[in-house]
Amino acid sequence: MLALGTRTERMIDALLTLATGERGIDRREPFDLAELARQAAGPLRADAAARGLRLTLRLEPAPAAGDPRLAESLVANLAGNALGHNLPGGWAEVSTGTHGGQAVLTVRNSGPQVPPDQVERLFEPFQRLGASRTGSGQAGGHGLGLAIARAIADAHGGQVTAAARPGGGLDVSASLPGR
Repeated sequence: MLALGTRTERMIDALLTLATGERGIDRREPFDLAELARQAAGPLRADAAARGLRLTLRLEPAPAAGDPRLAESLVANLAGNALGHNLPGGWAEVSTGTHGGQAVLTVRNSGPQVPPDQVERLFEPFQRLGASRTGSGQAGGHGLGLAIARAIADAHGGQVTAAARPGGGLDVSASLPGR
Protein backbone atom coordinates (compact mmCIF):
# COMPACT_ATOMS: atom_id res chain seq x y z
CA MET A 1 0.00 0.00 0.00
CA LEU A 2 2.83 2.40 0.83
CA ALA A 3 4.53 1.72 -2.51
CA LEU A 4 1.26 2.27 -4.36
CA GLY A 5 0.69 5.50 -2.44
CA THR A 6 4.18 6.73 -3.33
CA ARG A 7 3.70 5.92 -7.02
CA THR A 8 0.32 7.67 -7.02
CA GLU A 9 1.83 10.73 -5.34
CA ARG A 10 4.61 10.87 -7.96
CA MET A 11 2.10 10.63 -10.78
CA ILE A 12 -0.05 13.41 -9.30
CA ASP A 13 3.03 15.62 -8.88
CA ALA A 14 4.01 14.94 -12.50
CA LEU A 15 0.52 15.73 -13.76
CA LEU A 16 0.44 18.97 -11.77
CA THR A 17 3.80 19.98 -13.23
CA LEU A 18 2.51 19.16 -16.71
CA ALA A 19 -0.61 21.26 -16.15
CA THR A 20 1.43 24.15 -14.75
CA GLY A 21 3.77 24.04 -17.73
CA GLU A 22 0.85 24.01 -20.16
CA ARG A 23 -0.75 26.98 -18.40
CA GLY A 24 2.30 29.18 -18.99
CA ILE A 25 4.31 31.42 -16.71
CA ASP A 26 3.18 34.65 -15.14
CA ARG A 27 6.50 36.35 -14.42
CA ARG A 28 10.08 35.88 -15.50
CA GLU A 29 13.07 35.68 -13.19
CA PRO A 30 16.70 35.30 -14.23
CA PHE A 31 18.35 31.91 -13.68
CA ASP A 32 21.19 29.83 -15.10
CA LEU A 33 20.39 26.37 -16.54
CA ALA A 34 23.96 25.35 -15.66
CA GLU A 35 23.35 26.10 -11.98
CA LEU A 36 20.08 24.17 -12.01
CA ALA A 37 21.86 21.18 -13.58
CA ARG A 38 24.67 21.46 -11.02
CA GLN A 39 22.13 21.41 -8.18
CA ALA A 40 20.39 18.38 -9.68
CA ALA A 41 23.71 16.54 -10.01
CA GLY A 42 23.88 15.37 -6.37
CA PRO A 43 20.85 13.08 -6.41
CA LEU A 44 21.51 12.20 -10.06
CA ARG A 45 25.04 11.00 -9.27
CA ALA A 46 23.70 8.74 -6.52
CA ASP A 47 21.02 7.39 -8.88
CA ALA A 48 23.58 6.81 -11.64
CA ALA A 49 25.94 5.00 -9.27
CA ALA A 50 23.11 2.80 -7.96
CA ARG A 51 22.25 1.85 -11.55
CA GLY A 52 25.88 1.25 -12.58
CA LEU A 53 25.82 4.19 -15.01
CA ARG A 54 28.41 6.87 -15.77
CA LEU A 55 27.08 10.44 -15.51
CA THR A 56 29.08 13.27 -17.09
CA LEU A 57 28.35 16.98 -16.65
CA ARG A 58 29.62 19.58 -19.14
CA LEU A 59 28.22 22.81 -17.78
CA GLU A 60 28.88 26.17 -19.37
CA PRO A 61 26.89 29.25 -18.31
CA ALA A 62 23.38 29.23 -19.81
CA PRO A 63 21.57 32.36 -18.59
CA ALA A 64 17.80 32.27 -19.09
CA ALA A 65 14.68 34.02 -17.85
CA GLY A 66 11.43 32.45 -16.73
CA ASP A 67 10.20 30.30 -13.88
CA PRO A 68 13.24 28.69 -12.22
CA ARG A 69 11.10 26.05 -10.46
CA LEU A 70 9.63 24.88 -13.76
CA ALA A 71 13.07 24.99 -15.40
CA GLU A 72 14.38 22.86 -12.54
CA SER A 73 11.63 20.31 -13.31
CA LEU A 74 12.67 20.37 -16.97
CA VAL A 75 16.28 19.56 -16.03
CA ALA A 76 15.23 16.87 -13.54
CA ASN A 77 12.85 15.20 -16.01
CA LEU A 78 15.31 15.08 -18.89
CA ALA A 79 18.23 13.92 -16.74
CA GLY A 80 16.05 11.43 -14.85
CA ASN A 81 14.81 9.95 -18.13
CA ALA A 82 18.39 9.62 -19.38
CA LEU A 83 19.29 7.56 -16.32
CA GLY A 84 16.03 5.63 -16.03
CA HIS A 85 15.84 4.60 -19.68
CA ASN A 86 19.34 3.23 -20.01
CA LEU A 87 21.27 -0.02 -20.13
CA PRO A 88 23.49 -1.64 -17.48
CA GLY A 89 26.96 -0.11 -17.70
CA GLY A 90 25.62 2.75 -19.82
CA TRP A 91 26.19 6.47 -19.66
CA ALA A 92 24.39 9.80 -19.60
CA GLU A 93 25.70 13.29 -20.32
CA VAL A 94 24.16 16.60 -19.27
CA SER A 95 25.52 19.75 -20.88
CA THR A 96 24.54 23.40 -20.92
CA GLY A 97 25.55 26.44 -22.92
CA THR A 98 24.16 29.09 -25.21
CA HIS A 99 23.36 29.13 -28.90
CA GLY A 100 21.84 31.98 -30.88
CA GLY A 101 20.87 33.93 -27.76
CA GLN A 102 19.14 30.89 -26.24
CA ALA A 103 20.07 28.96 -23.10
CA VAL A 104 20.48 25.32 -24.11
CA LEU A 105 20.34 22.11 -22.08
CA THR A 106 21.36 18.92 -23.88
CA VAL A 107 20.93 15.46 -22.37
CA ARG A 108 22.34 12.41 -24.16
CA ASN A 109 22.34 8.80 -23.11
CA SER A 110 23.04 5.26 -24.11
CA GLY A 111 20.01 3.09 -23.87
CA PRO A 112 17.60 0.90 -25.75
CA GLN A 113 17.24 1.40 -29.48
CA VAL A 114 14.52 3.95 -30.26
CA PRO A 115 13.04 3.77 -33.77
CA PRO A 116 13.48 7.27 -35.27
CA ASP A 117 9.85 7.35 -36.40
CA GLN A 118 8.71 6.80 -32.78
CA VAL A 119 10.68 9.63 -31.13
CA GLU A 120 7.99 12.30 -31.50
CA ARG A 121 5.39 9.97 -29.94
CA LEU A 122 7.45 9.94 -26.71
CA PHE A 123 6.45 13.59 -26.16
CA GLU A 124 2.81 12.56 -25.73
CA PRO A 125 1.67 11.91 -22.13
CA PHE A 126 1.79 8.28 -20.99
CA GLN A 127 3.79 7.11 -24.02
CA ARG A 128 6.69 4.69 -23.64
CA LEU A 129 8.30 2.22 -26.02
CA GLY A 130 8.49 -1.52 -25.44
CA ALA A 131 9.15 -3.45 -22.27
CA SER A 132 12.52 -1.76 -21.73
CA ARG A 133 10.79 1.64 -21.46
CA THR A 134 7.71 0.71 -19.41
CA GLY A 135 8.88 1.09 -15.86
CA SER A 136 11.27 -1.86 -15.60
CA GLY A 137 14.14 0.55 -16.11
CA GLN A 138 12.76 3.53 -14.21
CA ALA A 139 10.79 2.80 -11.08
CA GLY A 140 7.61 4.80 -10.92
CA GLY A 141 7.82 6.11 -14.49
CA HIS A 142 4.52 6.99 -16.13
CA GLY A 143 5.60 8.23 -19.55
CA LEU A 144 5.25 11.90 -18.58
CA GLY A 145 8.87 13.13 -18.50
CA LEU A 146 9.21 14.33 -22.10
CA ALA A 147 5.64 15.70 -22.16
CA ILE A 148 6.44 17.74 -19.04
CA ALA A 149 9.73 18.95 -20.52
CA ARG A 150 8.02 20.10 -23.72
CA ALA A 151 5.19 21.86 -21.83
CA ILE A 152 7.74 23.73 -19.68
CA ALA A 153 9.81 24.76 -22.69
CA ASP A 154 6.66 25.89 -24.53
CA ALA A 155 5.56 27.94 -21.50
CA HIS A 156 8.90 29.77 -21.65
CA GLY A 157 8.72 30.35 -25.42
CA GLY A 158 11.39 27.70 -26.01
CA GLN A 159 11.40 24.21 -27.45
CA VAL A 160 12.50 20.63 -26.82
CA THR A 161 13.66 18.30 -29.58
CA ALA A 162 14.91 14.73 -29.53
CA ALA A 163 16.73 12.43 -31.91
CA ALA A 164 17.38 8.71 -31.67
CA ARG A 165 21.05 7.80 -31.33
CA PRO A 166 22.19 5.25 -33.94
CA GLY A 167 23.56 2.88 -31.27
CA GLY A 168 20.61 3.33 -28.90
CA GLY A 169 19.44 6.04 -26.54
CA LEU A 170 18.42 9.62 -27.25
CA ASP A 171 19.86 13.10 -27.72
CA VAL A 172 17.41 15.60 -26.22
CA SER A 173 17.91 19.37 -26.40
CA ALA A 174 15.88 22.06 -24.67
CA SER A 175 16.29 25.73 -25.48
CA LEU A 176 14.87 28.59 -23.44
CA PRO A 177 15.01 32.31 -24.17
CA GLY A 178 18.19 33.88 -22.82
CA ARG A 179 18.31 36.86 -20.50
